Amino acid sequence: MITLSDYFNIKPATAEQSFAAVDLLKAVNELLEEYCADTGRELMRNTKTGNLISGNKNGDGGFRLSDSKTGVALSSHKEGRGIDIFDGISGRLDLWITDAILEEFDLYREDPGSTPGWVHLTTRAPKSGRRTFIP
Repeated sequence: MITLSDYFNIKPATAEQSFAAVDLLKAVNELLEEYCADTGRELMRNTKTGNLISGNKNGDGGFRLSDSKTGVALSSHKEGRGIDIFDGISGRLDLWITDAILEEFDLYREDPGSTPGWVHLTTRAPKSGRRTFIP
């Protein structure tokens, strides 16, 4: 389970970003629970962050401040609506996720070919409206 503390990693957030993160983490945690129940596998913890979020100790796989140089300028991470889940070299989580699963949890993800070692999930629909999109 990913907590708000894991997600924000001591970074200050607005009320709007916090509310968005609550919605995001609810959907993501439910998806991750489904993955574990369906596959019988445990999730891989990232040794650099100490939790399920990808990235380094700076926590940019979770919430990002508006001046973060990680990712694009209008990243969903900066709104509290995007997260990168650690998926190691196996990519098992990305292989399990389908557009139907994303729809079930009202989530979207970047195409797995663009996210080696992690799964980018967001509650923000891309302009294409596709559940799996190329950034």
